[in-house]
Amino acid sequence: MGLVLWAWLAGADHQDSGDQATAAEATIDEAAESRIRAFCGDCHAVPLAESFHRDAWVDEVAMGYIFYARSGRTDLDPPPLALAANYFRGRAPERIVYPQSHDAETKLGTSFTVERLSSGQNRPPAVASLQWIQLDPDEHPVLIACDMREGYVAAVDLKDRRRTARILAKLRNPCRAEPCDLDQDQATDLVIADLGSYVATDHDRGRVVWLRRNRQGAFDEQMIASGLGRVDDVRAADFDSDGDLDLLVADFGWHRTGQILLLRNVASAGELPRFEAGQIDSRPGTTTLPVADIDGDGRLDFLALVSQEYECVEAFLGQGDGRFHCRTLWRAPDLTFGSSTISLADVDLDGDPDILYANGDAFDNRYVPPWHGAQWLENLGDGEFQYHRLTDLSGACRIRAGDFDGDGDQDLVIAAFLPPVVKPETATPDEWASILLMDQTSPGQFARHVLETGFPYHAGLEVADFDGDGDLDFAVGTHGNSGETGHWVAVWWNEKIGSSR
Repeated sequence: MGLVLWAWLAGADHQDSGDQATAAEATIDEAAESRIRAFCGDCHAVPLAESFHRDAWVDEVAMGYIFYARSGRTDLDPPPLALAANYFRGRAPERIVYPQSHDAETKLGTSFTVERLSSGQNRPPAVASLQWIQLDPDEHPVLIACDMREGYVAAVDLKDRRRTARILAKLRNPCRAEPCDLDQDQATDLVIADLGSYVATDHDRGRVVWLRRNRQGAFDEQMIASGLGRVDDVRAADFDSDGDLDLLVADFGWHRTGQILLLRNVASAGELPRFEAGQIDSRPGTTTLPVADIDGDGRLDFLALVSQEYECVEAFLGQGDGRFHCRTLWRAPDLTFGSSTISLADVDLDGDPDILYANGDAFDNRYVPPWHGAQWLENLGDGEFQYHRLTDLSGACRIRAGDFDGDGDQDLVIAAFLPPVVKPETATPDEWASILLMDQTSPGQFARHVLETGFPYHAGLEVADFDGDGDLDFAVGTHGNSGETGHWVAVWWNEKIGSSR
């Protein structure tokens, strides 16, 4: 008996011992199945039995009962735990079989040289995000990295041959930096989504921090919002059309905490920014908040990838006054889908933003299901999006678009990231792909090229022409719980045109 199951049974006072003893042998008739599906599908869709191998379902079902007990709800009718476990065990495969992906037989139209940059730290880095940002209008951009373990917001000048990281700030657990001129003084500031903890848990230590650029070019730390859950994204835009920048905040939280907030800038002209918070959505689990005019009405909208048990892409359509109408664009078939991130790109070059979507999160329970990978939600106009599965990739974490081979269309680069130890025991991540390049060979058709294999440890990804030679490079960040730990960033220099490095 697993420890999780024992924990539940030890505290389950609503089931008598006879009920527990006979449940395993009980016939799962139509009434029992209806009772199981009603209980297990009240807060989310009924889990797919093929999410886990057969022997995993006892502990997985027990965890669901524990979540229900902790929720404080008493309005449902839980069937005997062993009966529910047997329901899923009887429908689950004996072992998980991972899909065999077909790699392209044709040669990729470009090649890359990899340069690994030393972290300079004693502990393995945990780079959560990478961004190519121009901090000064008179200087070239730099690569900004947020290390969610050590707390560093750092910049590296890739035109400087020394590639030395410059620490801009030391915070708690920075997850992402948003460049903007928040105080309208013509200097680029950074607004930081600070998780408040490295490990996922419910707390009130999450923050939104303003790194305000001073006259010396350094950054002064100022608090914008505190007392939040794990804040993992922040975006700056004028959502209420009053001429200043507001802040959209993804408070991922965990189980009991989490929400989407709009911090409205209510400062008068000439005052420093001052914000009032309003909740847009109360669910935990939002990972990404890209901003765009999704419906083409001239008003700012935003997308939200909501993970946890929701596993959906939501469009929040702006009304122009800081209010939004929510519309679900796509919902995954199972709560173990593992939503990681979304990004916007005009994949088909038809003039509107499409959605690229990576699902490879396995940190809830360390299980790697067979449906990790990447998809493209094609914008058909009028708020309609068509789903396209692009490829399978265990741990798919980040996805970005760009014309890497110079043939005029949008290719895709995908980076993967998994926990240091994964289940089931038959999973062998050391043999899996960790970076893919999907070459668009004809409209909507992609050829899969594996650029790197080995344990996936890339939680950050950025695409840009770092060396200014006319072709697109990309960089991946190291989250060094396992695998390579001697570098914090690997730059993949595109050799399509040449190099000015």
